[in-house]
Amino acid sequence: MRQAARLDHQERLTTGDPKIAEALLGALRHADEVERGTHGFHTYPAGLHPDAARDLVRLFPARRLLDPFCGGGTVLVEGRIAGLETEGRDLSQVAVRVARARTSTPSDELLTELRSHARRMTAAARGKLEEPPEWIREALGQWYADFVLAELWALRTQIAEVEGPTRAWLEVIFSSIVVKTSWRNSDTSAKRVKHRRPEGTAPVLFHKKARELARRMVALRELVPEGTPETRLDLQDARQLRVRPKVDLVVTSPPYPSTYDYLPLQHIRRVWLGDVEAEAIDREIGSRRSWRQEGAKQARRVWAEDTKTWTRSMAAALEDGGHAIIVIGDGLHPAGVVDTVEPTVTALRAAGLREVGRASVARPDHARGTVRWEHIIASQKDPAT
Repeated sequence: MRQAARLDHQERLTTGDPKIAEALLGALRHADEVERGTHGFHTYPAGLHPDAARDLVRLFPARRLLDPFCGGGTVLVEGRIAGLETEGRDLSQVAVRVARARTSTPSDELLTELRSHARRMTAAARGKLEEPPEWIREALGQWYADFVLAELWALRTQIAEVEGPTRAWLEVIFSSIVVKTSWRNSDTSAKRVKHRRPEGTAPVLFHKKARELARRMVALRELVPEGTPETRLDLQDARQLRVRPKVDLVVTSPPYPSTYDYLPLQHIRRVWLGDVEAEAIDREIGSRRSWRQEGAKQARRVWAEDTKTWTRSMAAALEDGGHAIIVIGDGLHPAGVVDTVEPTVTALRAAGLREVGRASVARPDHARGTVRWEHIIASQKDPAT
């Protein structure tokens, strides 16, 4: 049973199977803060709301879940809580690092080791500090007070000496503080805003975040059903997915066109962590700078082609009868709104997926004095396609 498109007075649109469409609309309505599991640890731009991810992961029966644009791992965390086998892919090394930490459920022994390392490093970084090397000053000196740069360098050099799985978690803890302690305005704004912090702030914040991550990992472990495997994560372009065996559910939110430059936003973290993403930056889908550099018409055409390519790649990783749920928002550009529904639905159809439900909500965009439409599109891969 299908129903015609319906737009109510609060600017909400639903199409397709009424039960599925209403469930998708409910996912779009979530706005409250969530403290479940590891949600909330380490900011990441434009993450899906945890309750929306929870609802979407549980909408259709499934065993294996894939998020090809996993970002900070919100969908994957909810997939593990639902007891699913989970796979994540992203073009950003920072995203893969964060998602791996946020989906981890380590033993008490490893968590004790993590806390012990953090205490030792905090004490050392509050003592007599060495001058950071010149390359760090050249790359990041504009973003930090001298003493903050020295404190962060002390922490980073100690993390590099740690062996075993706790090193990766310490790196993510470190990553969670390097923007907070900088003069950068926020994770989504590269505006430089100088301020004065007391000496010792960086190591104290590092220790606080280490305790927080350990606590959240325990909370996640208590929610994940026994026997649920750890998430498999890989640095991979969604247009060239390699997934074996196939999955029966995809829940993902690809970049909204002309909205963010996701990889350049991670510049400070990439320098500190030693990640190299110059080539990946050139491959970013729908980046804001592409609209500025290529012009709206060409950027829109390239984004639509990329959407067809990653959708086809995603469909190849999906079992017959499996479902794909795409969360996407329209782009806003001086040349006009970038409609994402028609190109996404067209791409899904061309890849052999049949739309089964859709919901859209108009969100206020206060910076531009307008609204931005966000959409969730649910589809199913027909057999023998």
